[in-house]
Amino acid sequence: MFNLLIVDDEIYAVEGLKSGVNWAGVGFTGVYEAYNIRDAQDILVSVPIDVVICDIEMPGGDGFELIEWIRRHDSDIVTLFLTCHADFHFAQRAIQLGTQDYLLKPVDFAALEETAHKIVASIQQEWDRKSAYDKANTFWESKKPLLVERFWQDVLGSRIPSASDQLRKAIAEYAVPFDPDRMDVLPILISVEQWMQAFNERDEELMEYAIRKVAEEILLVDGAGCAVQERNGANVAFVYFDKAATPDPNEWVRRCEEFLLYCERHFYCKSSCYIGQKSAIERTKSNYEALLKLEFDNISKSRSVHLHKPEREEVNRLRTFDLSEWPGLIEQGAEAALRERIVQSLAILKIEGGNAEALLIYYHSVLQAIYSVLHKRGKSVQEVFAEAEALEPAFVPKTISQIEQWSIRVTGAVSRYVKKDEDSIVQRVKEYVIAHLDDRIERMELADLVHLNPAYLSRLFKKETGESLTEFIQSEKMKLTKQLLRGSDKPISEIAQVAGYSNMSYFSKAFKKMYDMSPLAFRKGSPSREGRRGEWK
Repeated sequence: MFNLLIVDDEIYAVEGLKSGVNWAGVGFTGVYEAYNIRDAQDILVSVPIDVVICDIEMPGGDGFELIEWIRRHDSDIVTLFLTCHADFHFAQRAIQLGTQDYLLKPVDFAALEETAHKIVASIQQEWDRKSAYDKANTFWESKKPLLVERFWQDVLGSRIPSASDQLRKAIAEYAVPFDPDRMDVLPILISVEQWMQAFNERDEELMEYAIRKVAEEILLVDGAGCAVQERNGANVAFVYFDKAATPDPNEWVRRCEEFLLYCERHFYCKSSCYIGQKSAIERTKSNYEALLKLEFDNISKSRSVHLHKPEREEVNRLRTFDLSEWPGLIEQGAEAALRERIVQSLAILKIEGGNAEALLIYYHSVLQAIYSVLHKRGKSVQEVFAEAEALEPAFVPKTISQIEQWSIRVTGAVSRYVKKDEDSIVQRVKEYVIAHLDDRIERMELADLVHLNPAYLSRLFKKETGESLTEFIQSEKMKLTKQLLRGSDKPISEIAQVAGYSNMSYFSKAFKKMYDMSPLAFRKGSPSREGRRGEWK
């Protein structure tokens, strides 16, 4: 396991050391010998030596010179000195060079063997420590991309607040390779609008993973950034820029068009890209929300690139009240978190001595968050509040206590309405699918039905039901064919057409994939075989 080198100008001394100790029993599989410094250096260069036993006094250079040479080339080799003189200066120099031990001639072989055992044990311990470190480091490196993805998911989901100090703390905890003092972020929302081939849910997940990897290859600048999937299913690329850099919009449109063309050719999907604004990381959440709104508003242009052009900013409001994460919390139904944000922000306003103007700015900030959520769904205030005048300027709360109660009430009402509305949308889609199982149902058709962007509808359906639109449609079609196979005498080809399958071969494969047998075998199936799959009953 270990290799030993004995260096002494006396041949008999070398032979005595080799034969006087059971080196194999200690753990040395190779014992090498050298009679001068030059020969020793040649062996050290060509053989992985672990331990060197070296005489101090030799012609043509002493042992100290050899150990100094070893330290310059490999600090891990363990060294022992042998000498005929108990000289203090020799011992002092040996310690300075990091020598493990200092033994006098004639050598006590029992003592030497005991020392060798200790050395081997210490080397093995160091090897084990390094091995454990290497394993831990390899594991850590393999997990870093997952940590980075988790960080951005938590930023977008408001689980990490947008405050600078909390973001910096999270960047360190998640080991994100991002320097907020030196870098800005440009988000790009990747919206998969339509698959041009029939994929099951697992296939779609694999395709979207591949899309994110290609996005990192084509869209990132010198590899700085990452592409992640937000918890609701949206794919987002985050491009890191130096703060002094000014991205060229035309260049980014070109890159996105190249990326979309690649996705269409290789991943059989039509997609669009929504390019955000380069900004400090604290603004990433609000920039992302703006891209989602841009995606939602796009109901006509498929496979296209869109640049977000922000409206004129109200500088004072943005500086004083950053409520960019509120729309996300409202949509999530996170009323407790909203209440906490309201109480905290108004407590700061009270400490800072806010006046009536500040209260009015806060009021409009809350309205903006509410209108953002409702507009995204094409809803009006009147559909949520029985008394719409409660949001009119004449009814602006006049005190911090009043605006706190009002903010909690209206954000909670919108949050509960959104949840109810999402359930209604999903139910309408389900009912439409079940009523049109004999047709070829496209995602765009369902999106038009509920007046939503196709990509947004897919994420909403997956969020509310736990399964993709594709999986739901195929599952319902298969239920229909199963009923017809069991309860009618219609030919299988006719049953396939009734369920919207024009290709008999594709229908048979899809049926067998779901029920582990062909349609014909199912129709002829025995009761014992049906009893094995409760779903058939």
